Amino acid sequence: MFETSCFGPLLKLRKIKLASQLVHQLLMRSMKTKKEEAWFKIGNKRARFGLQEFVLVTGLNATSSENVEMSGGADCRIVKDHFKKSGGKIMKGDVYEAFKRCKRNQTDKYKLGLIIILAYVLLATEENTLIELWWFELVDDLDLFDKFPWGKMSYDYTIRIVKRDMGDKLRNSLKEGESRCRYSLHGFPLAIMIWAFEAIPNLGKKFAKKYCDGIPRMLGWEQPKRLTSSDVVTVLESKELEVMSTLIPTEVELQEVYWKELTPCVQEEDTDSEDSKGDDTEHGGEPSHSFHQHSPRVSEPPPVRHDHNIADVVRMEMEKLEERLLGVISKRLDRMEYKIDSLVEMAAVGRFHSTTSAYDSPIHNTTNVPVSPPEVKIKEEAGDGEELAGGEKSAEDENVGNETEFVEKGMSGDFCTPEKLEEDENKSTKVVGDIVQIESTGFDIPKGRGRRTKRKARPLCSPFTDPTKRRKLSDLDVYDPYREVDPSKVDDLTKWMEAASTSDLVPLHYCDVEAKTLLDLLNKDGWLTGEIVNEALYHIRDRALKFPNLFQQDCCILDCYFCQFVQSAHGEWQIHAQSPMKEEFKFSKSLLKYVDGSILELGKCWKDCRYLYAPCCAIGSHWFAVKIDLEDRTIFIFDSLKSHVRKAELEAFMKPLQVVIPMLMKLHVKCDDSYSTEKFKFVKMKEVPQQHNGSDCGIFTIKYIEFLQANMDVCAIQPEYIPMWRKKLAAELLAWHFEP
Repeated sequence: MFETSCFGPLLKLRKIKLASQLVHQLLMRSMKTKKEEAWFKIGNKRARFGLQEFVLVTGLNATSSENVEMSGGADCRIVKDHFKKSGGKIMKGDVYEAFKRCKRNQTDKYKLGLIIILAYVLLATEENTLIELWWFELVDDLDLFDKFPWGKMSYDYTIRIVKRDMGDKLRNSLKEGESRCRYSLHGFPLAIMIWAFEAIPNLGKKFAKKYCDGIPRMLGWEQPKRLTSSDVVTVLESKELEVMSTLIPTEVELQEVYWKELTPCVQEEDTDSEDSKGDDTEHGGEPSHSFHQHSPRVSEPPPVRHDHNIADVVRMEMEKLEERLLGVISKRLDRMEYKIDSLVEMAAVGRFHSTTSAYDSPIHNTTNVPVSPPEVKIKEEAGDGEELAGGEKSAEDENVGNETEFVEKGMSGDFCTPEKLEEDENKSTKVVGDIVQIESTGFDIPKGRGRRTKRKARPLCSPFTDPTKRRKLSDLDVYDPYREVDPSKVDDLTKWMEAASTSDLVPLHYCDVEAKTLLDLLNKDGWLTGEIVNEALYHIRDRALKFPNLFQQDCCILDCYFCQFVQSAHGEWQIHAQSPMKEEFKFSKSLLKYVDGSILELGKCWKDCRYLYAPCCAIGSHWFAVKIDLEDRTIFIFDSLKSHVRKAELEAFMKPLQVVIPMLMKLHVKCDDSYSTEKFKFVKMKEVPQQHNGSDCGIFTIKYIEFLQANMDVCAIQPEYIPMWRKKLAAELLAWHFEP
């Protein structure tokens, strides 16, 4: 079934890995252009990666978009059947887990596989990215799904990521010949790598192997090895380097459906576009045609195609699948054996309580991101639901920048997850001796037999720390953000780092994360993920409830998903406003949970608040904080890298917040017809501390919100304190405890 789908070519890929350093070196040589295409300067020559090149490489449908409503989907059948408890928030990992669980309904398994290819390959993003719900509604109609121009969507997203002025940023961050700017490359970077092999023949000859039967062209390349940056630079800086400015289709490619469908669109765009002198000057007058009558590629013979017996093809694929599954089983058994040994050793020294397990907790978070994403080559399974290619990383999920690698020790941290503390709003905790005592602060403790104070046992705290070792703070009248990290937490963090494996799942209080995510927090150039930001804000929110005399109580701290829900609601509202049927617009239940404070992890009821604090992630890679004054109807922006987001991009990002929040206030907070739904204004704060690198925006965002909630001046947040705050945040996240 997959072979006959619109993603059929992807399943025929040969053994190939994304050469991230090759793509990185190309971005270092990218040029600015006003057109929706990318140009690269290789030596003194120029090469274009445009829609025509993308289609020749991938063979995907890149025609104009069909009349498909890109909204809704929360009520479609697949979401209701496979994501009943999602609440409208479905992440990439959730789809992969649903794909593995789906054993009986092979049609649904096939449809979920198509969504996985979209999320992990064509539109690859971070693991915590939410899936567009309209994808599920569209995939339920396979004919409509196959006709949709996913190639055009993948190209637009990829080219938007490539053209975000990455060349200048990477060149400006060069130190000792290496770029220190850490970033993630989203979209479909594999297409850029294969295009480079075609446009720069020396690269293909040096690092890959080409076959003659490759149509589309990505099927003709094999590149199983990783490349080093120095090897790529040596080829790109060679004096006698052949560079093709554009890819020219062969006679056989001219007859392919994807090229025939693309040609009218390209001709129409060329007619409507203005080929200004500025573009010709910028690209050095390089030709922009897609086909040349006298090109040597036109005279190439059609590629040889071999017809295989279906039974032989099935047998070969089954053998490959069996080999991969055997490897997965063997690796898992080895890891389990090592875990058991570690468990016995820790039990012998009394490091944990043997009767407490992660699976004993009724509120344990089970919607975790998988340890390793699926391969590009997803095959139709016979209903047994085995995990595919376990332990291998998808090439599209690799970061292009140089990252610090941590040595694997083989010890997992997921075997001793405690139950989460369930506390009433009128209770607080304190450490007494070797126990955690729960005290009532809002009313008198009932006396009499059977009415003694309830106590939580020590094993119900973080599995990595012992609460009895925490220091006791005498002065709790002042919040001190510069206080050194608790030495006992530092010791526990050090012990954890010595035994941590980057692929292990670490149980935190709010969610579970990969060990690598926590280790990146300790890296001075590590970028903070949404899970870390959410976990930190959860503890800041929880700490404010325990110490009401130190922190604002008329505020609500939201998570990083809030802005995504607001943007989705704004899109639905725009469609509703254009609809001829004037029914009352209704917000999604997931968004209303933030407003009414029905879930503690999402904040508190807005009726009791004047300020809202929220983290925002603009252009997919930059964090900043917003303070929303509900009375003054103003949104204040605290950005530690003010020049990173352009004015037009910021205005587009803020518009949903400006429009949706007053509507929520009128309908669900004030409940007053006289309340104005006029847009909130936003102000970008000028006098705020600025980061000195390209990766500290996450920790700055957390600190902005923390200082604002504590009524402190944000100008006290200085870059020299960031390393200490990173270490302190990691230690306190691991301990499930934030000091006041």
